[in-house]
Amino acid sequence: KLLRMLDIKGAIVGIDAMGCQKKIPERIVAQEAHYILAVKDNQPEPHEAVKDYLETAKTTDFLSVPVSYDEQTNADHGRVEVRGCWLANEISTLPQPKNRHGLQSIA
Repeated sequence: KLLRMLDIKGAIVGIDAMGCQKKIPERIVAQEAHYILAVKDNQPEPHEAVKDYLETAKTTDFLSVPVSYDEQTNADHGRVEVRGCWLANEISTLPQPKNRHGLQSIA
């Protein structure tokens, strides 16, 4: 209900694993916005599908899957943090990708 009250046209909406429910991405896209959803292990089917997809692609150095990769390194408070993210736009082999309204990429 909250999404219907907000003017999100053209926005990028970030939401946690709750957003994996089918109706939430549908509502976001219906309002002409984009979304980034966190897929966590409390949503076992999409979580395992994304995890398996990326782990399989990684074992072949992403030769069969076109990806983008970005890495950032931060040093602060006596520690170094390295964060990396792979982005795959070819997701046709994911189980039931059509159930994720407007899904175009996984990371």
